[in-house]
Amino acid sequence: MASANPVLQKIEKATPANRVILILNYFDTCSVVTQNKVAAFQLLDEINAISERVGDGQLRRYSQFIKDTYAKNSPLSNDQKAALFLAVGQTAEQNDDLQIAAVCQHFAGEYYFINEEYGKAFEYLLAANSRFRAIGYANIPEISRYLYDLAFNYYHFNEYAKSIHFLNEATRYPVFSDNLAIQTHNTMGMAYARIEQIDNAVNLRRAELCFKKTQQVAASVSDSVWIGIANSNLGDVYVQQNRLTAALTAFRIDYEMGIKFGKDRSHPGATAVKLARLYLMRQQFDSCAYFLHESKRIALFKVVNTEFGGELNNAVYHKNYYDVNRQYYQAIHNLPLAYVYLDSLLTISERINKRYDVNQLALANNKLLVQKHQSEVDKLNAQKNTQQFLFGITGVVLALVALFFFALYRFVRTKREQDQVINAEKEKSMRLAKQIVDDELQRAKADLTLFIENLQAKDALIDTLNADLERLSQNRDESDEQDMFVEAQQSLLNSSLLTNDDWEEFQRRFERVHPTFFVKLKHHITDISPAEERLLALSKLNMNTRQMSRMLGISTDSIHKATYRLRKKLGTDGHSILSKLLN
Repeated sequence: MASANPVLQKIEKATPANRVILILNYFDTCSVVTQNKVAAFQLLDEINAISERVGDGQLRRYSQFIKDTYAKNSPLSNDQKAALFLAVGQTAEQNDDLQIAAVCQHFAGEYYFINEEYGKAFEYLLAANSRFRAIGYANIPEISRYLYDLAFNYYHFNEYAKSIHFLNEATRYPVFSDNLAIQTHNTMGMAYARIEQIDNAVNLRRAELCFKKTQQVAASVSDSVWIGIANSNLGDVYVQQNRLTAALTAFRIDYEMGIKFGKDRSHPGATAVKLARLYLMRQQFDSCAYFLHESKRIALFKVVNTEFGGELNNAVYHKNYYDVNRQYYQAIHNLPLAYVYLDSLLTISERINKRYDVNQLALANNKLLVQKHQSEVDKLNAQKNTQQFLFGITGVVLALVALFFFALYRFVRTKREQDQVINAEKEKSMRLAKQIVDDELQRAKADLTLFIENLQAKDALIDTLNADLERLSQNRDESDEQDMFVEAQQSLLNSSLLTNDDWEEFQRRFERVHPTFFVKLKHHITDISPAEERLLALSKLNMNTRQMSRMLGISTDSIHKATYRLRKKLGTDGHSILSKLLN
């Protein structure tokens, strides 16, 4: 007799594959069963009755799997949840249910990933995926879910090509849930937008198509927030393609959707900053000011995101907010406020750079950890295969000497292959280490360039303020006020952009790019003064005499005299030695 429960009726009428997806979704999302064990187990018993009635053995096995792992809904640690799934998987393996054993391995890997135990996570995730492939992806009803999880984990490690591969695989199989279908296309678009290949225009076009597909899927299930998010991502692509009108339209849609439906799922304040930047580029200053004000208003009421990466995202939002404000106030000639936002921008940029360096180091270490565990797994599998082979022929080896030598030959060959694998991993690690060093040098160069640009921005502001003082001084009659303006002007002209504190920061960044420069200076000029060191460091960066004068707060004549004294200290070969040091 059919149950009156609509969930059970829906399960009974569904195809075998959809039955599995239905019960997994229901027991993941419905609080009635996730918070009430008695109600959950009673419903599972009724599902078992359906499986017996329709002869669906797969439904019965998944129903038992949900029962066996139901403790995941209790307040266990991630390690305890992973151990629970591994124990259930071991029982399934003993019962020759390799499909449920693989599912358990996958979830154990996910809990280790959440716990940031990345080596263990990928060990179990990749083992599960190997089993899924052996069984056949098409024979796993909910396979799109597992493929998405693996793809997202690779995306976390910036392995965009691998992420795209598994996301493409996921789209070939039945959708596990509406939300996962949306995220599959969105994550693929994000991966295409970030992957580093020669033809970036092609990848941006692919990203655009993925985000449009995200819009379509979100619209089909009436998810307004995801429609907005997809438009925001499309807007970022349009900006890279220099399609500013299309970007403006996309950002406006995201902003309106976020305001109406976003709550805690989106950040319309961040989109408001993007809109303000675009309006500034179009010199529509009133619209720019409006969205800057809106962004600040929204940020006052938005709860700070404390999820993974949330703190860094909030810092990036503030950086963009300060940068657009700086450009806006400079464009409308409010230089004091532009200077205030410039200082805020420098502070937040320094904080983000430090956090980025830490995150990059952690990411590199985690990648090495994953590779190490993968290498160990491959090695253990090779050893296990060797041992099984040796155990299988032990009896024959005792009777036949010829087979003994054959086994020995196989063992030596396997050992050589293992050594080759280890050497390959070492070489891969060395290449990764070299890449990390190269990346650090590029960041150091960018860091030094940003520091110089910020000093030059201050110099430009001082020039502008000096010009304003000059105009004001010409309109004054009283001598006292005239003297005051002259003093202010001289103070600006004689101020040193590169203060002692700035010099320490400049020297730290400079030495990251040119680590041996000051050592070589002191070798050739043993009595070199700190002022001369600064002069030569700025010369190394190809600054002209006027720029060095403003940086050091001295006259151009003093620059020429200092250079002459340096050559005199070096003697007859002074010019060639200086050229060698500076070039």
